[in-house]
Amino acid sequence: MKFTLFSTLDLQSHKTMIVDGGQRVNYLAFAEDKFEGIPPLVILGGAFQKFHSFKKEVENLCKHMPVILVDLPGQGGNNQPSKDLSFEDYAQILKKFTDKMGLKTITPVALSYGSAIGYTFAALFPESTHRLILGGTTPKLRKSTRILLEESLKAMEEGRMKDFSTGVILNLFNYSQRKRTKIPRMLIRGFLKSLMGLSEEDKARYYANTSRLLRLDGLGELSPQCETLVLAGEFDNFTTPSECLAVANMCEKPTVGILRNCDHLAPFVKKELMINTYKSFALEGKIIESEGISLYKGTEIPLEKKILEPRWSYSGEAKLKCPISDWEQMVSIVDFNSYGLKIDLKDKFISNERLRNLNVEFMGKDLELEAIFFDSTREGLRGVFKRYDFDTYERLEKFLANLDASTQIFTPQPL
Repeated sequence: MKFTLFSTLDLQSHKTMIVDGGQRVNYLAFAEDKFEGIPPLVILGGAFQKFHSFKKEVENLCKHMPVILVDLPGQGGNNQPSKDLSFEDYAQILKKFTDKMGLKTITPVALSYGSAIGYTFAALFPESTHRLILGGTTPKLRKSTRILLEESLKAMEEGRMKDFSTGVILNLFNYSQRKRTKIPRMLIRGFLKSLMGLSEEDKARYYANTSRLLRLDGLGELSPQCETLVLAGEFDNFTTPSECLAVANMCEKPTVGILRNCDHLAPFVKKELMINTYKSFALEGKIIESEGISLYKGTEIPLEKKILEPRWSYSGEAKLKCPISDWEQMVSIVDFNSYGLKIDLKDKFISNERLRNLNVEFMGKDLELEAIFFDSTREGLRGVFKRYDFDTYERLEKFLANLDASTQIFTPQPL
């Protein structure tokens, strides 16, 4: 395979290979030396990450090892339709690409959406995988996340692009921890603008990729046998540290790194930290602990560290309301936080259809939130708040901040 010296201008274009089956793979390959014996680091583009998203990573890493950027069909800047492809199909396409390029082994870097592709590749083709780096991963989506993703698709289908865009952002990063994660407002504004301006082609790709993610129900029977690094943002509430750890536990030789003061958007915000971590693990099979990253050596996360958000009890009056009819019902709130709530229906029945479209009004507090309810147990009915509006979310935060400290019934502990 031919590698070239890095140039920022090259990121504006790509090379293309057609593999067996007619699938198109876009790629770029960089190295500042021949790097004999060092397997290439292959960075897989995700649902929103295009080649230019990895400018700093490539610019730095190609000084130490060969680096290949890859966009598989429907990923990154590759607009080839992909709605019928599975994660295993993607792994097969990547293998055909590496074979055709004459690459004996690679070290995939697979983040967020792409982590299922990287995991599956390593599991199916152990002889082709030197090491594996995963970030922001999960064996399958938990129910609340699944529901919010389904709502994002619904908003997009209905043309509610502001609701869609804000919902995607508030799902991907932990807004309540923004003072700790220090995500730049400019990044959020840029992300929001790009989502609002999605073309019809981009919308189709987002729909296909999200639908594929919603179909994910486990990562297969085989697991990676190579040295595997799983990175988890300390405050990632999209793919939580406990979900990342669950993936690590499925691997034969796992290392788990906790990214301090980070959430799911760590690759966008903590570039230097991520670059140093990739380099250390790809070349030496280890990470260098620092203020920004630490090892997690347990195989489980205790409950007080597993749940990321505090919870409050609430003795005030609350009402469920159906926005499309006159139906309403007074309820008792068992507990709640900035993410969702549990209510006591007192043996009242609500149809499943209505449970997905209800508002929660905190009586006398000038606060009403859209919610979706799903988990019904003897203790109550659990739901999540829809996330469509920054102002409403911040009003909820202020409401929580003004609650009496004695009403906080759960306090998360740091990892």
